Amino acid sequence: VMVGAVRAGANIIRDEARRKVPRKTGTLAKSITSMQRKAKQGEIKFSVTPSKGGNNDGWYAHFVEFGTSHSSAKPFMRPAFEQSNNESLEASKRYIAERITQELMKAKQ
Repeated sequence: VMVGAVRAGANIIRDEARRKVPRKTGTLAKSITSMQRKAKQGEIKFSVTPSKGGNNDGWYAHFVEFGTSHSSAKPFMRPAFEQSNNESLEASKRYIAERITQELMKAKQ
């Protein structure tokens, strides 16, 4: 239940980052994923990041986010996190409430 709740929250941030990213071809937006990370015992970690390799290779995301000597910064990850932080928490809460009810119903049977 908790892994799903953290995933639900991470997906909100992922979707907001996809909406905010500047688009030329759409590859960078498609590359933004939320994935579970290795964590210590009792911890659940997810990251929202552009994936590298494959058809939707977002290896250049940091150049867009922070800019270069030839182009200005066009932040999308930080604003996505800051703007959707509360919504992400609410999505996690909704997921937990829904799943706890389902699990209780299973336990009663």
